[in-house]
Amino acid sequence: MSALVIFSYCSQYSPEASNESTLVLQSLLNYSANPSAACKSSMQEAEDCLKTSQDLNGSGEVEISGLFSGGTAKSYESYCSQVLAQEQMSGLNSKVQECIFNCNEAYWSRVGSENDCSGEGSEIISNSGIETLNCVRNCKELYSPEPEL
Repeated sequence: MSALVIFSYCSQYSPEASNESTLVLQSLLNYSANPSAACKSSMQEAEDCLKTSQDLNGSGEVEISGLFSGGTAKSYESYCSQVLAQEQMSGLNSKVQECIFNCNEAYWSRVGSENDCSGEGSEIISNSGIETLNCVRNCKELYSPEPEL
């Protein structure tokens, strides 16, 4: 339904835009998602911010992946594999998974660009979940398959 709504909305305006909108929509729906790469990219963005925070100053991949994994991961590769294997994530299709990681990356990018990384790392991390919640909901709505009637 989501894709249909977007398509019908995009194609209402002009005949020229209709064809272009159709191509954009097709590319969005047909691309191959890479949730693992999106996860690693979001973690790198988090590191770029957190390594300048008060309490995590100078932290790198080993420290950040350990922090996010509760001490079980020593690299973003390992952390992302763990996250993708969790029941909540493994039940989602790859486009939803990738979209969720893109939400996280957008949060970290925004915080970094607004120079808000100098506070307490734990507070910045806590805010990431709150701020990305609507984005994650949109991911599920946009990329989840419609139930068959």
